[in-house]
Order: sequence, then structure tokens, then C-alpha cells
Amino acid sequence: MDDAIWSNLPEHVMEKFLAQLPLPTLFRFSLVCKSWNALKYTPVFLELHKKSPSQGPWFLLLRNQDYRETFTFNPMINRWLEMVPASFPLNQMFFPVTAAGGLVCFSSCANGRTTLVVCNPLTKQWRELPQMLKIQTYHMAGMAVDQNTHTYRIIVVGIYGIYDVYYPTTEVYDSATNGWHITGEVPRGPLFPSRRTLLFDGILYAWCCDPPDGLVAYDLQTEAWSQIHAPMRHSLESHTLIECQAQIYTVGGLRENSVTKSICVWELQKSELEWKEVDRMPEILCEEFLCGGRQFICIGSNDLVLLIARGRDRLVLLYDLIKRVWRRLPSCPLTDHNLRYGLIDGISFEPRLDAFV
Repeated sequence: MDDAIWSNLPEHVMEKFLAQLPLPTLFRFSLVCKSWNALKYTPVFLELHKKSPSQGPWFLLLRNQDYRETFTFNPMINRWLEMVPASFPLNQMFFPVTAAGGLVCFSSCANGRTTLVVCNPLTKQWRELPQMLKIQTYHMAGMAVDQNTHTYRIIVVGIYGIYDVYYPTTEVYDSATNGWHITGEVPRGPLFPSRRTLLFDGILYAWCCDPPDGLVAYDLQTEAWSQIHAPMRHSLESHTLIECQAQIYTVGGLRENSVTKSICVWELQKSELEWKEVDRMPEILCEEFLCGGRQFICIGSNDLVLLIARGRDRLVLLYDLIKRVWRRLPSCPLTDHNLRYGLIDGISFEPRLDAFV
């Protein structure tokens, strides 16, 4: 196309054009000139971008030796993209704990002190949250974002100790007030420390113990916990909770005699409160993936689940819950340096430029 046409386009027309582009294409366009790069941060552009179709999820993988090397997989273009991490303090190691609405919450623990930060992986903007009121060690966390008000809440379940006696509690951070408050008591019984929580229809779900003996559910409106007695009859490994088409699923490894033999998909039958197996990884593919008991991680979001085996020459798969299809992905570009034991961590997030910390 004639350069003269592009150079004479009104700014509002250019903003509408750029707002409809896939994010990788938008980033390439922003390298053309400073004015185009500046456009994607204007209020008008961000409002247009907010109304454009979702381009997620993306799957963010990190090398957990220091969490300084990151890549993200974009299912829309079937490619890995290198991401420069946010400039967190160099003397601390931050790992992802929960994500929502374009934001990712990271945690760091040093000298008995837990630090939480919220970051937009695309814009690299981040902020450190105030210290929690009581929690010293967190067990699980969830996050909810209000796209209209650009505010968010972070729900943290953890423990605090008094004279070597430890108590579970729940604290909620609200960005609107920049403060924490303590909410409903956690259901009695052993909690299963997990970052694989699920937020669906205003309810935060998590496994309550391991082996899974049902779910705990936190209502964001009433700020109260309840227990869902839907025990999993099998021993699982690396399982994750996901929601697809208003149904709750869990995907993970099925263990027999302490060895993962297969990878299955279960759907929660709400009326019977039972888990029903609805799919299973093909046997030949599963044998190649597990390779004699190899460990793996499982990251889910909506209808997609990414599975990556730990160790060198690792296989990466993507499962589509709607199509019930398992497919191979291009190899993860994370370097093999110090990956003898498969030091990889990850989380899924929705890429958004209009997510503010």
C-alpha cells in the first residue's frame, strides 16, 4: 500500500485499525515509528482495545531457577513468544500464583515474609501490595477483575502462627481501597496447597485436600466459604480445575501404585456431586508424553489446557475441551541450561493492554 495513504490517515482512523489487530501484529506495527508506538497507550485506543474480541488465553512459562527467563505460547498463532519479565527486585524470586483480566499476581517469600505483586505481563507495569494482616504462609489464591472500574480483588488462604500454633484464615485485597481485610472462616479439614484455583460465576473453587476429597468454594459476594462434597475416587497428579461452557472439569494424571499411568479429563456432575471421566489421552501419545513416569505440569484456561513434561526433550501438548482433541505444540524455547530436573513453572492469562495495576 502507498506510504502516502498511511501517513495521511487521521489519528482516530489509525487507532480503530490498530485496535483490531492481533497483539503480536500490533507490537510489530508499533515498531514502525514513535507515534504508532505511543498510540497504543492513548485512552481512546485502550477503550477501543477493551471492546475488541479476547485474544487469550496465553500460557506463560518460566524457568523456576530464578524466574527471569519467560516465554508465552499464543494458541491463535501457534507460536512461542519471548517475553521480557517485569523489573521485579533482583534480590527476590517471584513466582506466579493467580491471574485474571490481563493481570498476574506473583509471590515471593523471604525471611518469613510473603510479598505479593500484581503485574501486567504485556505492559510490564507492576506494583507491590501492602503486607497482609495476619497470613504468614499462603496456601492458595484467586483473583477477580472488574473491567468496568479497572479494580481487582485478590483472595488469599493461608496460615498464621501464635506460639507454634497455626490457624487458617482468609484475607482479601481490594485495589479500590488498597487494603486487606479478613473474611469468612475456612472450612475445617486439611487444605490442599494449590495455585490451581478456579474462579467461575463469582465463586472461587479449589481442592480441599490431597488426595482430593471434594472442593471448597468461596463466594465473592457474601465472602463466605462452603464445602462441596464431591470426592475424587482416584489419586491424581498435576491436576488443574477449569471451566468450559458453564461446566467444571479437572484434568490431570491418574496414578496407580504411585506411578502416573494415564492423563484423564473428569467432569463434575452437579446433580450427583460426582466426577465422571469424559476423555483420556490416547495410550500411545500418553506413553510418549510420560516417558516412564516423567513429571509434568498442567495449566488450564477456559476450553484449553497446556501440558508440558519436565526435563530435557520435553513434549508439549494442548488439549481442546470442546473439540476433545490432543495436539502437539512446537517445542518450548526455554533453554535447557540447568533443566536436568525440569525446572519449569507456568500460568495462563488473558493478554490485555487495558489492564491496570
